Amino acid sequence: MTTKTDEFADRLLQAALGTIEILAIHLGDRLGWYRALAEQGPAGPAELAVRAGGAERYAREWLEQQAAAGILEVAPDGRFALPPGVAEVLTDRSSLAYLAPLARMLAAAATQLWSAIALARAYPEATVEGVDIDAPSVELARRNAAGLGDRVTFRRGDAAGLGEGRYDAVFAFECVHDMPHPVDTLAAARRALVPGGTVVVMDEAVGDAFTPDADELERLMYGFSLLICLPDGMSEQPSAATGTVMRPGTLRRYAEEAGFTGVDVLPISDFGFWRFYRLQP
Repeated sequence: MTTKTDEFADRLLQAALGTIEILAIHLGDRLGWYRALAEQGPAGPAELAVRAGGAERYAREWLEQQAAAGILEVAPDGRFALPPGVAEVLTDRSSLAYLAPLARMLAAAATQLWSAIALARAYPEATVEGVDIDAPSVELARRNAAGLGDRVTFRRGDAAGLGEGRYDAVFAFECVHDMPHPVDTLAAARRALVPGGTVVVMDEAVGDAFTPDADELERLMYGFSLLICLPDGMSEQPSAATGTVMRPGTLRRYAEEAGFTGVDVLPISDFGFWRFYRLQP
């Protein structure tokens, strides 16, 4: 890539990170979490939820996202702290540096390619079936698959309707972390395989564990989780409440609970945002 290409790609990435941080700041301001930290000191997720309200699981995602972005600090006891200088900008209405309303105004001004089609085009001898619970998405996929004949079909449903012993392979592309019941879905996928079949999961290539002041990829994924995936997954209760930042250990635990014997990370490179897992039946 040319220098200009690199510069603009970096500019766009930084803009995306800035957008996520603005929206996350708006959430912290609106929910009163910054004020609770400023007035009552460091807190963990449960403590913050007690102080200011909200779901403990969602509070944990917000706290980790804020620390990953370098806005909050992590105390030695694992609780999250709001530094005094940041607190002034976000909570002190008497300060000339108070800018929380800026995030509020920008948030007010702010208002999902089908993997089955890509598989059918890449493997012309394969027959592919796409399953989705969202009816409009299924209809859009059918229109986009025009020209592929009957090699690719779509239907509305969930994993419970996959049946048993029907598929050579089951792919779950960037969706396990959104599911309220991922273990049940993975167990259904395992039952749907023919002998010798395989399940492949593609999900975000996040780190093995949480660390504050995270890299740009981790910060992006926390943003998607906080603003889209985690609240979507929690909209149905009870929920596993996984979120976009699904650590490899979390998927391994889900797979084991679903009856798989192991999980391999496939040696697929040049997919910077994604990691591919093969679940062993």
